[in-house]
Amino acid sequence: MTLEQDRAEIERVAVSWQDVPEPEREAMLASLGKMLEYLDSSEDAEYQLRLDAERLITKIEAGLGR
Repeated sequence: MTLEQDRAEIERVAVSWQDVPEPEREAMLASLGKMLEYLDSSEDAEYQLRLDAERLITKIEAGLGR
């Protein structure tokens, strides 16, 4: 998967989450937060995953009005 495809997939997920009930979005935020704790920012792929996950968190939080 290319970086562009990965980012497009994140955008698709973020948009689809707008229709998900708030408790499920809260659970997703918690899971993403835990995942970020385990990523090694010195590894390029993990660093990119961290950036993409943080973007997704920001979009979900915006949808929750934070």
